[in-house]
Amino acid sequence: MDRESMQQLSLRLSRVLGDIGVSRYIRTRRRRTFLMRETLDRITRELCGYNIASYTFGSQTEGTTTLGMKSDIDTLICHNGSLVILDWSEWMQEKGNLLVVKTEQSPPQHCWLQYVRPDLPLPVTEVSGPNDMVDSEGRVLITNTQIEMHKDWRQMSQSREMVQHGPSRSWDEMVDIIIAFHCTSLPEECKFLFCRPRPGHWPRPDTLTTARQTGVFLVPQGYTEDPSRPVKCKSTTFHVPQENRHYPLYKREWRFSTSIMERLLVFDMNIIQHKVLVFLKMLRKSIIKQVVDDRFSTFHMKTAILFTIETYPPNIWREDNLVQCVIYCLATLLRWLKIRLCPHYTISGVNLFTGKLFKHEQYKLHTMITEIIYSHFQCLYTIEMDNLGRRMSSVISPQNIGVYTRCTLNQVQMVELYQWWAIQVINGHKDLLINDKNNLYQSLIEHFETLNFLKNNGTEIEQEAASLCIPSVCGALASIQASRCIYQGQPITHNILHLYQLSFDSDLLSSRLKFASMLYCSGQYEAAANCLTYCEGLMGPSVWQYCGCTGRKGTLPTNELAEKTVNTSFKDMLQKYTVFHIIFTKHDIHCVPQHLVYEMFRTVGDEDRIQRHPAHRYEWMEHIVIDCVPFLHYLQYLTHTQLNQHDRNLRALNNLYFYISSSEGHGNIDTAWNMLGHCYELENELDQAWFCYTKSLQLYPRNNAANWHVARIMNQHLNS
Repeated sequence: MDRESMQQLSLRLSRVLGDIGVSRYIRTRRRRTFLMRETLDRITRELCGYNIASYTFGSQTEGTTTLGMKSDIDTLICHNGSLVILDWSEWMQEKGNLLVVKTEQSPPQHCWLQYVRPDLPLPVTEVSGPNDMVDSEGRVLITNTQIEMHKDWRQMSQSREMVQHGPSRSWDEMVDIIIAFHCTSLPEECKFLFCRPRPGHWPRPDTLTTARQTGVFLVPQGYTEDPSRPVKCKSTTFHVPQENRHYPLYKREWRFSTSIMERLLVFDMNIIQHKVLVFLKMLRKSIIKQVVDDRFSTFHMKTAILFTIETYPPNIWREDNLVQCVIYCLATLLRWLKIRLCPHYTISGVNLFTGKLFKHEQYKLHTMITEIIYSHFQCLYTIEMDNLGRRMSSVISPQNIGVYTRCTLNQVQMVELYQWWAIQVINGHKDLLINDKNNLYQSLIEHFETLNFLKNNGTEIEQEAASLCIPSVCGALASIQASRCIYQGQPITHNILHLYQLSFDSDLLSSRLKFASMLYCSGQYEAAANCLTYCEGLMGPSVWQYCGCTGRKGTLPTNELAEKTVNTSFKDMLQKYTVFHIIFTKHDIHCVPQHLVYEMFRTVGDEDRIQRHPAHRYEWMEHIVIDCVPFLHYLQYLTHTQLNQHDRNLRALNNLYFYISSSEGHGNIDTAWNMLGHCYELENELDQAWFCYTKSLQLYPRNNAANWHVARIMNQHLNS
């Protein structure tokens, strides 16, 4: 291919990649979204008392994915309660120390983890848990079997089976989870990046300075020396009897992982390098995977581009040289396949082909990649992922190819990202309310102080995350205090009203409706009516009502919302166009109309409880959970009834009925039917009320408060 043809092909490929979302804009928004999710999750776990930290690595956080790749979410859960030390001098008192043990037989990057006493710098001598074993020298080691965690994940799986992808375990095909420990010091082999000779232009000095401070994770060993071992299978818990002290070595092995370091390096790539990496991943998944499955992985491609960026001069990374840059990366791979050695970019002594590819497969891959290069990438036009081939053909010969435009795809991706972002925000709020059942008020006070500290002293992303959490905490504090005042017959104080005001930015409506509910329950009907009228005025076609309750159908975002996401910050989307479900707990029970208290007792027997599997996903059923829009109309009906405004309460009743009829069963529709039934009871139309409650039961026969209401009406009928 001559130089001009190569340039034209490069420009076409760059344009098409931009169309499917490989652009600065989408990359920036995707990275920000998943970094914010990671930060919110970590803050919430700390506030709830979990001594673990969650990280999201891989293509989602890096922004190196497309819609067609259907990339999963790679999550690393780090146990902060245990400190990994490289030698005895790093031992810390009152910490769960784990000592790195390496022997002459230890493969590169691998080690064992030995238990050390927290009171004295001495080894532990007795086995204490199902994940512990004793080696031939009497050392108590922690194995990588993680039996207790696997039992929990199996409970979370609908099929009661666990999915395994290499070292990761999960209950979901689209979520990969790895359990890890963190070591703040860098082992010698992980200093490879900083001491080996390099041209020097990349990585940048400030990136290297930050990378030095990241430490390493210790993750379960993911493969044996045998590449025929399946990398994806349904697994059962690996149970080792405690008396069997000499089982396979790979079950006691952990390996060093430089995930944060690698993420920093990908963040340091420019947009052309980013496009090259995404195209290499598409090439692997569409063509190379057909030969060796996932044993030749995305990580091999990522490693190739890292070494290529380091080796070649920076001026080659241009849009009109995109294809040539891909060839340079493939040439790096060819060189490794020829010598049967793929080095790790950040860890010395590692061959990434070990345990992955047979020798004959390496030869086959070498031949395949060579043919791809010498065929001038004709295979590019056959790639179906993201309609890449059709899009490339249409650039050469414009025609109506029946694929989405760049604008439409941007909307689709932004809506998906916003949903990920918003779900993490509401889940964090939900976890704070339902996971701390005893002294919730005191916990919320402590949470508020912690969040304020982060807002003023944290990193930029921690400050933003804290500012998103504070309104919800203020709303919960206000509702609990107001509930106490109502119960004791005391007026609502100015401090409580101030807390309510601070909570109004949690989303568009939910905090305002909790405020209106408090006004109604405290007898302030005029104020409640005015607040509800204001809330109704905030609604519009762009508003998305989110329901995150397991067992209920979520509401899909509207087309109007999709248009807003492209040019609106996610924080503004939250506060202007999103309504979350509302949660009342036993701590603020006097701030909710009494009829809804039945929702807290929806589970009435063993058959109901059996259907709540896995149990932790259905903890919301212990509380009152309502969708905003039907609750708005329900409160309007109750308030205008108290004010003897018959026309207005009839209008609210009709609005509630219309909402339910057009909801298509989304959200907490059973609770909405129960609220409508109560309205008809107050209208003394028991036949209509009976219809509403039975309709609710038709949708959800189990774990439904309508069972109580049917029993009440039946009892009234029999007594009358």
